[in-house]
Amino acid sequence: MYTYSKEILTNGLRVIYIEMPHIHSVVMAAYIGVGSRYEDEKKLGISHFLEHMLFRGTKRFKNSFELLQAIDNIGGDSDAYTSPEHSAVVIQVHNKHIEKGLEILGDIILGGNFKPDDIEVERRIIQEEMKQFVDVKGDYVGIDDMSFSLMWKDGSTEAPLFGDEKTIAAVTEEDLNTHYKKFFVPENIVLCISGNFEKEPVTRHIKDLFGNLQGKFSAQKPLLKTTQTEPRYLFKKSPSQTTSFKLCHKAYPYRHKNVIIMLLLADVLGGGISSRLSLNVREKLGLVYEIACYPTMFSDVGSLDIYTSTKKENFEKTAQAVMDEVHKLFHEGITEQELSRTEERVFSQMQLVMDSPLAMANWFGIEELLITPKTPDTPEKQAQKIHDIKLEDVRNVISEIFVPEKRNFIVVGAFGWLNKKRAITLIK
Repeated sequence: MYTYSKEILTNGLRVIYIEMPHIHSVVMAAYIGVGSRYEDEKKLGISHFLEHMLFRGTKRFKNSFELLQAIDNIGGDSDAYTSPEHSAVVIQVHNKHIEKGLEILGDIILGGNFKPDDIEVERRIIQEEMKQFVDVKGDYVGIDDMSFSLMWKDGSTEAPLFGDEKTIAAVTEEDLNTHYKKFFVPENIVLCISGNFEKEPVTRHIKDLFGNLQGKFSAQKPLLKTTQTEPRYLFKKSPSQTTSFKLCHKAYPYRHKNVIIMLLLADVLGGGISSRLSLNVREKLGLVYEIACYPTMFSDVGSLDIYTSTKKENFEKTAQAVMDEVHKLFHEGITEQELSRTEERVFSQMQLVMDSPLAMANWFGIEELLITPKTPDTPEKQAQKIHDIKLEDVRNVISEIFVPEKRNFIVVGAFGWLNKKRAITLIK
């Protein structure tokens, strides 16, 4: 099992300790409330740029090579990402190297030392990274960003949330420093230590490393557009042999009381190889190689998303097959047998979270950053909730989510005008 505790340093930095004495590793993760939701159109991508620069802008290491070599030398792993609502930096090491791991994490988070030459190198790297979301014509085809913008944002639905060539080319050293100082302040950071460690010496080390961090958080997270009265759709033509689409229904935000039922429905529809979508659209009809249903959640909004890709000749058939399953779920619900089987799957998945120090760090760290609960909603509490779900609860959630006025349809790839017309009729 594990032990949870939380401490707030005098400067406002929140530290969460997840003690798991039965394993060998330790995960040290910093979660920062910064992402594209805090950016205007002219600065899109600066949070992602800043995440890259953290690994170059340290004070103790001359360059990113020395930093990454220091992580390798202790057999550690590092990762970082930027989402619309938060960014994260993660270091995982053997527990005997926890002090060095914390020092490296401190170097990354507390650096803020961005050199012009490093900025230019990282700019080129980001521009290369962006190419994976651009087709042969040079058009942006990132379907996840498109779905987020269609559902929740005003303005262009095709603006890359991590920026485009124009916005990335315009980022300056001053922009990065300003963005860093605005968001990398104690009360906007949650530090999570998860794994096998002795809490007392780790606490002392964290206070020594992070206790002098200063600054007040003044940024405002703009509200997202949530009103929708009819289905929305976005079709993006791209020269390809395949057509990808996402069918998104607006649902619940992070830690809503019905999230556990949303997880159950995602599993019924497309969570495993025996799910409805997998059995019918893939195994029975042979229309796709892969199809999935999953929740996407933020602090204040969320959706239940179905994603797949198929050859362009099968686009209409696949869309029809997916909508057939959605309509069947809406009109017939799920069976007692499905409820029982899926309960066990979701229960087991919740239990398995407690076997992973990284999953536990993400669970408690992101929850603390985004919603700051008085009492954390633990994996075991969520696992127990699954056994309290009744069929009537599931029916109520189905009738609330799977309605046309909460439906969003995003298509990227090859299709004709008649395919588009029929697909629009289908989702309405």
